[in-house]
Amino acid sequence: MFAFLSLRKPRKELRETVLAAKRRLISDDDILSDAKKEELRGIVSGAAAVNRSDRKAMEEFIRSASARLERLSDVHGNKRKLRSILDILAVAFAVAFGIRALYLQPFKIPTSSMQPTLFGIHYVDRKGFAEHNSPAANLLKIPYLAVRPAEMKIAEDGEFRAYQPSRELGIFDTTLLQIGSSVYSLPGTINQVARYLDLERRQEFKQGEVPADGWLSTGDHLFVDRVSIHYLPPRRGDVIVFTTENIKSPTQPLGGYYYIKRLVGLPGDTLKIVDRMLYIKPRGATEFKPATAFSKKFDRIYSMEGGYQGHIASELLAPGLELTVPDDAFFALGDNTSNSLDGRNWGFIPRKNMIGRALNIFWPLSRRWGFVDTKPALSGKTVLPGSMGWQ
Repeated sequence: MFAFLSLRKPRKELRETVLAAKRRLISDDDILSDAKKEELRGIVSGAAAVNRSDRKAMEEFIRSASARLERLSDVHGNKRKLRSILDILAVAFAVAFGIRALYLQPFKIPTSSMQPTLFGIHYVDRKGFAEHNSPAANLLKIPYLAVRPAEMKIAEDGEFRAYQPSRELGIFDTTLLQIGSSVYSLPGTINQVARYLDLERRQEFKQGEVPADGWLSTGDHLFVDRVSIHYLPPRRGDVIVFTTENIKSPTQPLGGYYYIKRLVGLPGDTLKIVDRMLYIKPRGATEFKPATAFSKKFDRIYSMEGGYQGHIASELLAPGLELTVPDDAFFALGDNTSNSLDGRNWGFIPRKNMIGRALNIFWPLSRRWGFVDTKPALSGKTVLPGSMGWQ
């Protein structure tokens, strides 16, 4: 009995040594030379020839085989580590792309059409920074993290003469402006800077004047829920993302492939806008009701506070017009209808174009951070017309 027990440990170690050699043959097949593979096969075949009843013979073979395995590990250690890292990265990328394709898709707000619910690329004045952002948003003021400094002080009286596009650090859109004999630089494209400084109506600048003192924000970044929309039918008031494929605008071309708007009309709904209020008559109903009767999400839009300004009647929903949503389609509007290219311009969204619902803002750390449509409007009456200069 004692002799049998004394052989259990070396027999186990012998089996583990053989398994280690076999694993190396399989896992390192692409980096082992033919000579090294033959050496590993020799360990496996040599173990088979060892007498399992001879403790000393097993221990000697184990010591010899372990030394050879360790030597082979040293030779290919760096290659194996690199391959392991690459394998981990490949799996991580595969998981990330799988999540993006099937569940959550990141989306960047490019324009101001959904302000003040969602902000696109826009300028923030220094004096208004605290009002529009949370205390943690001081991190945003780190250049190029979420904002770019937009500062400009006029050195001499002069007239705006010209501007030209440029690139900061070879990456970021920048505009050079000549006012009088001085040249200034502001972040953003020519169109963004021209709107910010109101160059269409303003040409003269005075010495000491500060036309810009703040930052250019990169806009809200959010996750889009691609799953629930296939199980929970789209509802009035949902903020949705959709593709513009096969959607034609009779007035101006759509500016991108993905759009984000608020869904206001379901199949069969008849819509009209009266005095900045959207009215809806569902299929089979006999009378119109205000949008607020169908979803609390419309309350903020008609609060006329914090930049919300109701819905402006125009084009397909011009004053006096009614519009019925066809089957298998939806109708959507921007929250900032004074500056939104939406269903009033191009009509309906085919069901097949729906991507998902806006879920939560993950960047930047502004007061809007968190789930979409959960933050109350800023206090203070909306100044009409316009959108409080948030372009």
